[in-house]
Order: sequence, then C-alpha cells, then structure tokens
Amino acid sequence: MMDRVPAQTSVPDWLMTYCRQLADVHHGRRLNRMYEFMLNGFLKMEPWKATPPLEWRQSRVHGSATLVAYRGTGGDPGWVPMNMMLPVELAERIRQTIEMINVNGGMWNTGQKLSMRTFLYTAVYWWCSFVHPYKGPGIMQD
Repeated sequence: MMDRVPAQTSVPDWLMTYCRQLADVHHGRRLNRMYEFMLNGFLKMEPWKATPPLEWRQSRVHGSATLVAYRGTGGDPGWVPMNMMLPVELAERIRQTIEMINVNGGMWNTGQKLSMRTFLYTAVYWWCSFVHPYKGPGIMQD
C-alpha cells in the first residue's frame, strides 16, 4: 500500500458538492483518486505559466454558521474543509513546485508566498472551471 499524507484546503460548499459529483461520475466515487488525477494534471499543465496565467485563488477559512452568529468569528460559513490524502511522492512534488514559485517571486510576483492551501484551492478551481466546467443541474454524464 502506498504511503499517504494529509493535505487540506477550504472550498465553497457548492464546489465540494460538485467535486463529489465529478468523483462519482468519473472516478468510481473515489474523491482521493480524483484529487490525485486533478493534481497531477495541474502540475503537468502548469496553468499559472499560461498566457494569460491562471491567477492564484486564496481559500477562506471554513467555519460554521453557529460560530459566526454567536461569536462573530469562526470563518466563513459558506466554506467547507476539503481533506485530501495524497501519495507522499505527489505531496512532495507539490511542495517542490510551491518552493520554486516562491523562490521566483511568489504569487503574482509580489513576494507574497504561495501556500499549500492556496495551491490546492487553485487546482480545484482550475479543475472545476476549465477541465470539467459546471453546466447546470442534471447535465452530469460520463
């Protein structure tokens, strides 16, 4: 069995639902299988180097509506955690890519450092916006 490591980002709740649907249709109901396929494609395509480049998408802190309502804190209730279990080799390739991006000026060449959370959320955004764009309810087909 392949060793795996956890990786987490946050996504809007509707995007998590759509990812589950994509995994159901295209990856045998295996979210982690889809995440691996998605991230390998993202690393291969390098859309952040395209012309024009894909902009980095910063995830928000996920939270519950209860915490926000009663404490005024706790993150965004419209966002949920996306927990991935990635093969060690894939996680290391992602870390190396993030390090290279950061050495070369970071996000948007402003010096702001790219994080794993931002990298993962941008990959999910790319996957669901460009590779498998949402076309409305009832359109999911294999």
